[in-house]
Amino acid sequence: MMSLIVSELNKVLPHDMNLFYPSKVKTFYMKFYPGHFLNGEARNRMYQDLQEIKNNINRDDLVIYARSYGVFYKKCINEFKNFFDNRIIISTDTILTRLRELNAKNLFVITPYNQKRHDLEIKWLNNNGFKTTGSIAMGKTGGDEIAKIGHDFTLKANEIANNSSADAIYIACTILSTLPILDKLKNKIPVVTASGSLIDIINEENLKF
Repeated sequence: MMSLIVSELNKVLPHDMNLFYPSKVKTFYMKFYPGHFLNGEARNRMYQDLQEIKNNINRDDLVIYARSYGVFYKKCINEFKNFFDNRIIISTDTILTRLRELNAKNLFVITPYNQKRHDLEIKWLNNNGFKTTGSIAMGKTGGDEIAKIGHDFTLKANEIANNSSADAIYIACTILSTLPILDKLKNKIPVVTASGSLIDIINEENLKF
């Protein structure tokens, strides 16, 4: 089985992953806290929440952490991996892995976010060695608004990005539904989505669950 950990705001990814892996996904919801930069108090709160989830996860489950909260930096990712006894996949880690596998340097970035959160995503990519040649912010704030974004809107943004000179297109956020349209997103420029990168790593490594 897979134990999927998501924000309480994210009802999209559990639904979409069950399309790929019927009856093999157990979902655990964590309370939403704004921000990504953990101070000591927030860090302790996060791991207290995770401990409750850990107590209900089978030791042989594959754990998927589909959030950016607490894992925006490499040090935090490594610390997070050591918390679980299970094999674990972290969304921010898989995104960077897929982009590096493509040898992508210049990205066209598509996010569902408002401008402030959009700029933070670009800063995160820049800090990890990527340049942004163009971007689209869909202007949504909050999980409910992001979840309402239709596939047609995402496909249109991807069409615009495919006319750029980028090495790869990156589509952010696991609340944005992209798994059902992965095949339609493929075009002349490789596309990496936050949710799709999880599926790629699971399939490429032939992980057992």
